[in-house]
Parts: sequence; C-alpha cells; structure tokens
Amino acid sequence: MEIKKMMKAIVKTKRESGAEYKDVPVPEPNPDEVLIKVHAAAICGTDIHIYQWNKWAQENFERSFSPVPRIMGHEFSGEVVKKGVLAESIEIGQRVACETHIPCGHCYQCRTGDTYNCQNIRRFRDGIYGEYAVVPAKNLVLLPDTMTYDQAAVMEPFSVATHGASMVSMVGDTVMVMGCGPIGLFIIKIARAMGASYIYASDISDYRRKLALDSGANQVFNPIECDVVECVKKLTASLGCGTVFDTSGNVDAIKQGFKILRKCGNMVMIGLPSKTLSFEDAGNDIVWKAAKIYGIHGREILKSWEISKGLIGSGAVNIDHLLTHRFPFSQYETAFELAEKGMTGKVILYPDNIEKD
Repeated sequence: MEIKKMMKAIVKTKRESGAEYKDVPVPEPNPDEVLIKVHAAAICGTDIHIYQWNKWAQENFERSFSPVPRIMGHEFSGEVVKKGVLAESIEIGQRVACETHIPCGHCYQCRTGDTYNCQNIRRFRDGIYGEYAVVPAKNLVLLPDTMTYDQAAVMEPFSVATHGASMVSMVGDTVMVMGCGPIGLFIIKIARAMGASYIYASDISDYRRKLALDSGANQVFNPIECDVVECVKKLTASLGCGTVFDTSGNVDAIKQGFKILRKCGNMVMIGLPSKTLSFEDAGNDIVWKAAKIYGIHGREILKSWEISKGLIGSGAVNIDHLLTHRFPFSQYETAFELAEKGMTGKVILYPDNIEKD
C-alpha cells in the first residue's frame, strides 16, 4: 500500500472554540509504534469540550494531551499499514482498535495489576482525526471478522461501560441508569445481556429517552416532569434498585441515584460530577444503606476490551442503532454542532476517501 506524505486532518490550532481541517504530514511510527490507516472515528464528550475550548479544556487539554496545535480525536478503528521495528507481533493489514490510555509500567498501580489507573498515564502523541494515525503497538486490540469498523470505533467508550458493569451482578435484579448519553445507553444494552430483570433510566432529552427504550429499558423518566425517586420506589415496592449507574455527572441526578439505591446495593459512578457533590443525608443514603460505591475510570487494560469484543463480536449486544450519525471529516463542523446539542447517539466520522461500513 502506497502511503502519502501529506494527509487531511481535523486540528485544534488555537486556544479558542473550533478547529481546522488542514493538510499535515503523515506521521512516522517510532520503533514501538504502528501507523494506522483510519477507517472510522467517533466523537467523545472530551472531544466536544476541546472543540468548545471550555473551562475543562483550558485547564486539562494541554496538560493531559499535548500543546496546541494537535490533531483531535482518540476513539477510532483502522488497518495497520506500517510498523516500527519493535512491533514484531503485529502484522501489516490487521484490523484494529486501540486503548487510549498508555500506562508507564513502573508505578505502584502498574506493578500491582491496576495498569488502567496508572499514576503516570499518557495519551497518544497526536490525535486520530486524520487519514493516518500513529499509536503504541502494545495498546492495539485486534478485531474479529464479525465486527465492523464502525462498531470498533466506539469500543473505547463501550469498554468503559463493560468495566462498570463487570463490577456488579445484575442477574434477575433491578437496575437504574441516570443519564442516557452513549455510555448510559451502552450500560442499558449490557445490563439486558447480563440478565437484569427490570431496567429504568432517566434523562431530560426526549431523543435519548427514546434511544434508552430502544436499547432495552423497561421504563424511562424525565426528571423535569416527575419525581424520579418516587416513581422508581412505587415500581419496586419501595425497595429501590439493586444497582444504580450514574453516567450523567449531574449532581442532582447522582443524589437521586443514591436515594433510589436499595439497601446493600451497588452505586457505580462513571460520570464526572459537574460541580461539588455534597450529601445532606449521607447517613441514610450511604452509611445505613451499607451502599457499595464503585468509581469507574477508563477501562481495565485490556480485560474490558476483550469483554467488549465478546459481546459485540458475537452479536450478544447489537449497538448499530446507537451509531446514529455519520459524517466525513470535512463536515466536522456540522458533526460537532449536532453532538453538542445532545441530539445523537454516537457520531461516527470518516476520512473523506474511506467507504463507510
């Protein structure tokens, strides 16, 4: 395969709202890296923050990633077209996705088996919203033939959902999902596959509540229009739910989730709180309930990915209807405008010269 010298990419060029679609050099892989021909990419909430250049991006982007200018994006799938001399186990032509957190391998967490929460976590040296991308060979995830590039492009956030779901048992139990963004919707699909008996969900978006029902939720609630806690308590004979997932990061939703949680239940917190989280009645909501609380950061490397491959690749979980919008890279402004409004599931982006799945 002939590899060009220059490529088109979506680049964050300034410390302000927006990005540019421009020509940049095709990157050269280091000895422990591979060059990927990108087939599909996805928009993440982090990408929206960076695109808007909001307070979060101003405080975290360059510290966590690299200085501007930088190619945007991190969720993707593609094909290996070139490799460094140390990437011996990787073959040209392999279809892959990639874990986006790069552990150091030396800190306490890495040495004791918790590499996903490495103290010195790094990211790709540049982003992936381009025709080609360079990533570490050790972070690659090989794709089964049964998985499309579109599906594989969202395996990173899907694996956050499998990480959270793997912490608890939902067989025959009631589940509540606070927030029906992409990860919340993935949680609903996984909870159904794991044997949950009843799944409830809450979101202010009519569009996303409809997606939640299509994903397997038994009943959905609009917290603006009803008292979600009272509604769920009535449906569960005042017991509440055995497992509550918060994927919203909204502090009011989190507090509602703790009140919905059944005694001795599991609270799985995935969303980052939007502001300081304080409890007026922590005794009743947490201590006397003997609540088990799990904080979920990223994915278990690479265990969560293998679970995701099994669920999606086997067809046990079908996520195709949650990949709701598709755009070429050149239409990135339209794509981000739509994603910012929350009127989407996952938005898939393609290099302009790539055929869609």
